[in-house]
Amino acid sequence: MTEFTITLPMPPSVNQLYTGMGKNRRKHPNYSAWCNEAGWRMNEQKSAGAFGSLLPDVWYWTDVSLPENHLGDSDNRLKALHDLLHEMGATPDDKWLLGGTFMRCPDVVSGTCVVHAVSVPGGAKAQMDQLRFLAERFGRVSAGHLSAEA
Repeated sequence: MTEFTITLPMPPSVNQLYTGMGKNRRKHPNYSAWCNEAGWRMNEQKSAGAFGSLLPDVWYWTDVSLPENHLGDSDNRLKALHDLLHEMGATPDDKWLLGGTFMRCPDVVSGTCVVHAVSVPGGAKAQMDQLRFLAERFGRVSAGHLSAEA
């Protein structure tokens, strides 16, 4: 199983990714600046051996931790983040994204986010095993309520 954890600047909201319409549609200046900064940060961490790329064309899962003091719409940040991870070669295209979580954490520095990505060979079957584990761990559902047929 391949996985990595990386710290990046907080991505812009999906509402601020593009400006203009039709033929005039282009990246918003704030999005372009974020892509540049986050790309540099990824290259720095990769050259320091902090992470490697996930397996190509294999399902993957991401857990994104945001700062507790972040007041914006958290899931609006995920599109830019997943697109950058793919563009930089760290993850497959997000059509292979099986799922993930995002949450606010007190130990994440303001203005940043922490991404943990993991390859999930076996796809949905392997993910059902993980969901069963999480359900049992948090006591929400007994193991019998989650089955591969559901």
